[in-house]
Amino acid sequence: MVKGAAYLLLALLILGVMAYGWFSERAGGRVALDRRLEAISSPGTAPVRSINAVTVPERIAPLLAQAQVELTVQALQTIIGAGLVLALVLLLLTGPAVALVLLVGLPMAALSWLQARARKRVEALTDALPLYLDGVRQLQSIGNSLSQALERALADAPDSIKSYFGQTARKLAMGAPVAETMQQLADRLQIPEVSMLAAAIRTNLRYGGSISTVFGNLANILRERVRIRRELNAATSEAKVSSRVLIGMPLLCMVMLVAMNRAYIDFFISDPRGRTMSLVAVVLEVLGIVVIRRMMRLAF
Repeated sequence: MVKGAAYLLLALLILGVMAYGWFSERAGGRVALDRRLEAISSPGTAPVRSINAVTVPERIAPLLAQAQVELTVQALQTIIGAGLVLALVLLLLTGPAVALVLLVGLPMAALSWLQARARKRVEALTDALPLYLDGVRQLQSIGNSLSQALERALADAPDSIKSYFGQTARKLAMGAPVAETMQQLADRLQIPEVSMLAAAIRTNLRYGGSISTVFGNLANILRERVRIRRELNAATSEAKVSSRVLIGMPLLCMVMLVAMNRAYIDFFISDPRGRTMSLVAVVLEVLGIVVIRRMMRLAF
C-alpha cells in the first residue's frame, strides 16, 4: 500500500512539473506578444528584448528579488532535469519511497537556502540604509535635487545598497519619476524599510515640506529598528540553539545506531513494517522542522 501510494505521488509530482513548465512557457509567450504589440502601437519605443525570465508565483517573486537570484528558463530546466534523472536512478535502485523523499526534500532545501540568503542580504541592506539616507541628506544640502542625491549617494554607499538600488539609480539618471521608481522598487522587494522610504518620498513630493527632515527622522527610525532587531536576536539565540538541537537529535541518533549495528537498518529497508515506520518518521521530522521554524519566525 505504501509502495503504491509512493508511486502515485511520484507520478503526480512529475505531471505537476510538466504542467507547470507548459503553463509557464505559454505565459511567457503571452507576455512577449503583449510587449511586441505595445511596441508596435507606440512608435519610437525601444525594441523589445527576448524574455528569458521564468514566471513565478507572487509569493516567491519577492523572495527571489530579496535574495537577488534570477531564475531563467535554462537554469530551471537544468535543475528540474537533473532532479528527475536523479529521482529515476533512485527509483530503480532503492524504490519509490527514497525517490519521493528526494523530490519533496530538494525543493524544501532550496526554499530554505533561498530564505536564508534573502534574510542575510536584507539584514545587510537595512543595516546600511540609514547611512545611505544620511548621504542623500548631505548631497541635498549642497544643492542636488532628490533624484541626483539618490543617484550620487550610491558612490559612497556599501555594496548591499548598490546591489539593490543600482538599477533604480540608472532609471533616475535617465529621467524617470522619483516617486514611481522608488515605489516600483518597494513593490518588487516588499521590504518594510524600503516601503517606508518610498512612502516618505511619495508623500513629500505630493504634499511638500522638507525632505531632509523626513530623511533624518526616517534614518533614526531605521536605526532604532536595527537596534531592536539585534536585541531580539540576542534574546532568542538560546531558543534557536535549542531548536537546532531538537531537530538534529533524531538524525544523530539514527546515524549512531546504524554505526553501532549495521544490521539494525535492514529492518527499516527490507521489512514492510520498517519502511512504513521510516516513512512516518520522516514525515514527522519534516513537520517538526516546519512547526519549529514557524514558532521561531519573529517579525516586528
